[in-house]
Amino acid sequence: MKKLKRILLICMLVIGLLLIFINPIQHAVIAHLSKQLNTIDTSAEDLQKNNQATANFEFEDVQSLSIAEVLKAQTQIDHLPVIGSIAIPNVDMNLPIIKGVGNASLAVGAGTMKANQKFGQGNYALAGHYFEEKDILFSPLYKANIGDAIYMTDLTNIYEYKLASKKIIAATDVYVIDDIPNETILTLITCADNGTKRLAIRADFVEQYPLDHAPAKLSEAF
Repeated sequence: MKKLKRILLICMLVIGLLLIFINPIQHAVIAHLSKQLNTIDTSAEDLQKNNQATANFEFEDVQSLSIAEVLKAQTQIDHLPVIGSIAIPNVDMNLPIIKGVGNASLAVGAGTMKANQKFGQGNYALAGHYFEEKDILFSPLYKANIGDAIYMTDLTNIYEYKLASKKIIAATDVYVIDDIPNETILTLITCADNGTKRLAIRADFVEQYPLDHAPAKLSEAF
């Protein structure tokens, strides 16, 4: 009987420790995978090839990020279609851009929300997960301010945008990712109010620079 009680106590202790440390472990894995995808030896040709990959754009199917999804993404990391990077230096955000909004893609970076969008054209829309008080994935967007510089690169060019608006919208306001005639903008979407609403950031296009001739502060952002 005493042995059984001891086993139960050990099991309860192990479960308790897992519950305490599961979130820090999850956040650490996400940060590591994001950094890994941003620093691997990739060429512009590789990114262009990845942009031809088939991807999931059903944003309604996106699920809350669990440790299981994070670990699953870790097993798929070599096959995720990375097509670029996004950086917001003022909030220390630097993430890989991955084609589509599949759960594995959103577990490690920013996902493209439309199949045929192109860097520096139309309304380039990206989605990402949010964690309260954590500087991973799209969580830093809550600290971003109007006027902040946002950079994207496809390793051919660097595209500069300036944050123009930041607002909470209804989860059904999907029109915010639609193209607007004669406007070149960037739209970033993440969760708000426990997933019932969305934070929408709009940034206006400033300029496009060839990667090899971009100002140093832009290149250093990546």
